Amino acid sequence: MKQGLITFLILCTIHLTLGQEKADILVNINDQIEMIDGYIEFETFFLDPEEFLDKMADHGAELNGYYEHERLKKIVRKVGTRTADVVTVFYFWNDQLIHVNYKQRPYLETKNENGQRIMDYSSAFTKYESKHYFKNDEELEKKEIGQPLDDMEPEEEFIKYAYKMKALLDNKFYNRDTYEALQGKWLFIQNTDDYLIFEGTIRFNFYNGKFANRLKTRIEDKEILVCFFPMDDRIYRYKINDLNDNMLTLTDLFSKEEFVYAKVE
Repeated sequence: MKQGLITFLILCTIHLTLGQEKADILVNINDQIEMIDGYIEFETFFLDPEEFLDKMADHGAELNGYYEHERLKKIVRKVGTRTADVVTVFYFWNDQLIHVNYKQRPYLETKNENGQRIMDYSSAFTKYESKHYFKNDEELEKKEIGQPLDDMEPEEEFIKYAYKMKALLDNKFYNRDTYEALQGKWLFIQNTDDYLIFEGTIRFNFYNGKFANRLKTRIEDKEILVCFFPMDDRIYRYKINDLNDNMLTLTDLFSKEEFVYAKVE
């Protein structure tokens, strides 16, 4: 009897200790969120919809990363579906995900000139919200407010996606000078009917003056341009030998062939 009571008291002590530890962690996370939201000198970088979506959204999409002292602190993603805006905010501290705030915001209805009821895509309200707290890439706590939309399953898996978006934004942020220099139209000097257009991190290829395909890009080791198809295993790697206001020279790292382009726009 006495032994059982001692075991019970030990378990209660452990439970209370763990509960207090969790409460302290949540207080710390909320303090960090408040600090991040209080920053006023963010550097903002964005991804175009083609850079972070597999298919285009019904009513627009945007994803912005907010940097302070060269480190990503927050990502705000907004995707316009058929019936609602889905807004997700990811918070990072020391490069680790600490919090996700997810909202489903259905559009309000209005009447057109004929008196018909239509969606007002410029106005929405928060019907459902979930708040997720993370420690060492494990969910510590989840809070829900309201009810999710009938035609939309709430997102639950955030960790892998958050770090994927962080990697895309970091690549664009830390290589911003190279990406900026690449922007625009480049004519292949050996055949001026062939050219490239760089928009953001997307490369558009044109052959004989006609659109051929588009590839996503990323910069590796400051001087390697990696080009790949979003849903394909094909990857092309080029060394950037020269990049200035007038000329772009690339060497295919597989074939060793050199390509020289002239900037026209």
